[in-house]
Amino acid sequence: MMSAAPPRTPHPVPDHIPAPLREAYAWTKGRAIPQHCPYQSGDPVKRHGYSGYPAPGHRRTGFRGWVVATVGATILTGITEDGEEWWEEWGDLEPADTPVNPWAGCTCCREERLALRRAEYAREQARGQQLGLFAS
Repeated sequence: MMSAAPPRTPHPVPDHIPAPLREAYAWTKGRAIPQHCPYQSGDPVKRHGYSGYPAPGHRRTGFRGWVVATVGATILTGITEDGEEWWEEWGDLEPADTPVNPWAGCTCCREERLALRRAEYAREQARGQQLGLFAS
């Protein structure tokens, strides 16, 4: 005879998690994160996505969200800003406040990269640089 699994208990929800996502955060699967992990519960993270990745999902689209728990030695779970649950290797994540690389090819930071490039172009024009001099 199989015994029933113990009832799950919700994860504590940090104050900085937006109200509409608090329940999703609380019930995301996983257990406590070990102290040696570079991310802890509640940490804001991002995962870059690349359009050439062969399978659909976060490796293609990327996301921003929060770490909730762990389901393995190096696999973290969390929720995206849209309330979707994710599972990723912690080495594929980076802190959400990491500056955007203007020359990266990820699909998730496109708008931020365009804004950085426009700002740089405006600074160059303000300094009087003749950027179009050698354009073909």
